[in-house]
Amino acid sequence: MNNDNQNFAKESQQIVDHSVEKVTQMTAHTADKADVTDAARDAAAKAEKSIQGGVDQLREAVPAQLSRAAHQAEDLARTGIEKARAAGQSMASQASHLRDQTTSYAREEPTKALLMAVAAGAFATLLIGWATRGNGHSHSRH
Repeated sequence: MNNDNQNFAKESQQIVDHSVEKVTQMTAHTADKADVTDAARDAAAKAEKSIQGGVDQLREAVPAQLSRAAHQAEDLARTGIEKARAAGQSMASQASHLRDQTTSYAREEPTKALLMAVAAGAFATLLIGWATRGNGHSHSRH
């Protein structure tokens, strides 16, 4: 689209330059104001036609560019969704594998599994108690 705009700008500038040159030549060669006026009208008509053509090109190009951008956004969204779905499936598979390993270990070593669960629970209780007391002390000071 930038090349179209640049081409349009160059063509418009060439038409305007040509028109100015033509008007300048006619002014120098003749004193007849009617010829100068006609040349100015012709130059203005050509410039208007060129500008209108550029505007029409932009009207046609903008929807196409927006459509292309929308398709690219859809493709990116689709790719992101597919990657998120794959990551979710991978995590579910890993969680299932870990659950199976834990269950198998608990069946093979029930005493050790029970002691580890008790230790983890006690540790969690200590952490929660410590966090709660820390908040309680800070409130009582203020």
